[in-house]
Amino acid sequence: MMSLTTWHYTETGVDTIFRLEHHWGVKPIKGMVTIAEYPSRWEANVAAARLRDAGLESTVLVDPATDVAPHHVTDRMAVLVVREEAAEPAAAILDPIRSDREAERLDAAYHQHRFSDRPAWIRYATWALIIAIPGPLALSALWVLWYGVRGLFP
Repeated sequence: MMSLTTWHYTETGVDTIFRLEHHWGVKPIKGMVTIAEYPSRWEANVAAARLRDAGLESTVLVDPATDVAPHHVTDRMAVLVVREEAAEPAAAILDPIRSDREAERLDAAYHQHRFSDRPAWIRYATWALIIAIPGPLALSALWVLWYGVRGLFP
């Protein structure tokens, strides 16, 4: 098994933050706890910056191939890790980012309408636009085709 150790530089010296295990993804080393997983490195970096502003040391773990060869990456998740003793304060700081129940409720209420459940005037206006935009183009194409074919056979 191939392994690669990455180093993290702090004011007190050099600490080993994570080890990349070949075919197993990125795993935090002993003494580190995963706080959250994010779909992109940018979101994880924002959360890490919030923790740094609060005075908690954290780091974002991603597969190094995401920058060099993103087509080789199978796990695109970014993992935010902190030391074990800072896990509870970090979770408390990131709780508003993790779940915004009101936003989830509003999203669910907005996206549950089917087209047939919308008011009649919206349905008619939608169909009118669907016909009005390509309609003149289709009629023009038919007119050109008719006169073009008719000109071929006098």
